Parts: sequence; structure tokens; C-alpha cells
Amino acid sequence: MLITANAARPVPAPPLTPFRLAGVLLLGLAAQMLTSQAQAARVGTPPPALRQTAQGGVWLNTPTPAGYSLEALRGQVVIVNFWVYSCINCHNSLPTLQSWYGKYHAQGLEIIGVHTPEFDSDRPLDNVVAALKQGGVTWPVLQDNALNNWHAWDNHYWPAFYLLDRQGKVRAVHNGEISSRYPGAIPGLESTIKSLLAEK
Repeated sequence: MLITANAARPVPAPPLTPFRLAGVLLLGLAAQMLTSQAQAARVGTPPPALRQTAQGGVWLNTPTPAGYSLEALRGQVVIVNFWVYSCINCHNSLPTLQSWYGKYHAQGLEIIGVHTPEFDSDRPLDNVVAALKQGGVTWPVLQDNALNNWHAWDNHYWPAFYLLDRQGKVRAVHNGEISSRYPGAIPGLESTIKSLLAEK
């Protein structure tokens, strides 16, 4: 039933015919697609802010519990890496990230890991902390247990790598393992990192 502000009694809603139902569903789908596109991380645009929520998890490997914001990292080149420790492709990509962090961190490269769980066992903080130590991950990591950032960025892959320039815009995206097993994307991504670092 539809209730209007000035009505003393409820006004019955019009009947929901198959035609009206189809219209409502199409409008809802269109609104969802527009919202998703407006928030998603796209090449040439600033990505959505990284969000930390009480149910979503915490920042790790940061000097303060508040972690970092992408706005605060303007002026640096940033790799945002969506990953999960139980994913073998993510695990195999860590040496490449470690190499880049060692080579380019002092020149202005920052890596932000967004740990988004696939399974319930990926959610406990102790498991994530142990995986960071075991994997040698020293860069900041945001635990994304509620998948808030995964959805806001419209991400669909583990691992995924978003390269942001010094102005905070997405300049390149790569989905999939970057390792000695699958080295094809590494030269292009590293070349892009060097080019972005050279931009002032």
C-alpha cells in the first residue's frame, strides 16, 4: 500500500502487472549499472576511496591504525593490489611486488594490498597477519572482510593490480598472476611504473 503525506487513510497501490514488474526490474538494473560504473576504478579516472569499516577489518603494516588514504598518497605512484593469501596466483605474485617495492619505494612507489577473502578461513586477523609474515609482505595492507572495497572498485579478480599516477588517477590495470610462471605482463607493468615515477 502507498501512503501519501496528506492522506488520512492508506491509498492502495496500483496493481503490479507483468508489464509494470518488467519496468521496475529494468529501472533497478539500470540504476545498479550506473552506480557501479560511477564508483568503479577505471583507467583515466580517480578510483573510489579505500574504506575501512568495523566489520570489514583493519589496516596492517602501517604506523597508525587509521592506515592510509589514497588522497594522502597523492604525489606518489601507487599499486593497489587486490589479493587473498589463500590464492596461489596471489602468493606467486608476491616476489614480483617485493622486487618492485625494493627497487622503487625510495623513488616514490607505494603498494597498498587490499586483502579480500574468498573463504571464511581467509577472514580471521591472525591468519592474515601470519600470512603477511610468511609471505614477506612489508607494505600496507587493508583487510577487506566485508568486500566494501572489492565492490566499490568493481573488482572481479585475485590478484588484480591497479597502477595510480602521482595525481591519483588509475593509469593501468592488470588482472592475473605476475611471476616467473607467468612473466608476460611484468615488463610492461614495470615500464609503466618507471614512466609514472618519472612524471612530476
